Parts: sequence; structure tokens; C-alpha cells
Amino acid sequence: MSMASVVFVCTGNICRSVTAERVLEHHLQINGAEALVDSAGISDEEAGNPIDPRQARVLAAAGYRTDDHIARQITPEWLAERDLAVAMTARHYRVLQRLIADLPAEAAPELRMLREFDPRVSGAGKGAAGDVSADATAGAGAASAWDDDAPAPDAPDPWYGELKDFEETLETIEVSVPGITDHLHALAAKSQ
Repeated sequence: MSMASVVFVCTGNICRSVTAERVLEHHLQINGAEALVDSAGISDEEAGNPIDPRQARVLAAAGYRTDDHIARQITPEWLAERDLAVAMTARHYRVLQRLIADLPAEAAPELRMLREFDPRVSGAGKGAAGDVSADATAGAGAASAWDDDAPAPDAPDPWYGELKDFEETLETIEVSVPGITDHLHALAAKSQ
């Protein structure tokens, strides 16, 4: 089976996307699976910076790696080298759609939102009424929104919050990672 690849994308690549990268790497390692996993931001404002100290504290307390991270900005060329691109919010999703639109169809990665893999979100997208299940926002922070043009609600942004907001973001990512892992296995099997 060939190895699938994924890039997680948020705004600056110092909180959510790097957290998803580290959680998925850990999950794959303990399950004896492999994938190429990395992360980036849509902005260059944090380029060169390490993980936000608050997020690093939460990651370390949960047993995840916090070393060797340097924030980077996503490019179309980078996207062309991935099987899957996972956006944290509807805004990130729209930026990635624009970047992918410039790629040849055969080079474009599949584009998804993190919370499409969150089992607390009702279904694989909005239901007929466009509602989120009652549990969908539990532990996900009040900042979690669901844009009408997006396939899932946003992953909460802890940046302006307190330590508990970084913990809630980690929880949202942790519950989404098993579904992402399954999806990467399916992508790898399909590419054989």
C-alpha cells in the first residue's frame, strides 16, 4: 500500500494546524500506521515562528511532541504534492479552494474540513435543516461556527482565549483524528 499524505491548514500554523499534525502523527505511530503529515497556514504573518507557547503547553501536557516546528505558509505547489488538505475553518477552506483551482485536476488534493471527521457533528455535513447535532459543539468552544458554504463547522480558534480554549481545540482535533486516519487508509488503498 502506498503512503497517503495530508496537510492541515489554519491561519498562521502555530495553533490548530500544527496541533492536528502532531496528534495525527502520534495516532499513526501508536497504531503502527504511516502517512506523510504536515501543516501550514494561509498567512505568512507567523512564518518562522514555533508553536504558540499556550498550545505547546497543552500539547506537552497531553503527551504530544512540541519540538521542531517552524510555521510556514501553504502554496499551490505544496498542495499538489498532497492527497488530502484539511482546513480548520470555512475561511481556510475557501482560500484552499482558490489555490487548488489553479492546479491541474490530477494534481489537486481532496479538500475537507477537520470537523467533517468529528463524530459529534451530525452526519457528513449539514442535514436538511442545516443543523449541528446537540453534541456537535460540546467541548468545541463558543467560537465554533458553521458557514453556509462550508461542509462542516469551524474548528474553534483558541488564539484569543484562555488555556481552556486551547484544551477544547485539542479535544476537537483528537476526536476527529480517527476518522482522518481511516480516510487516509482509504486514499492509500485507492492509489494502488
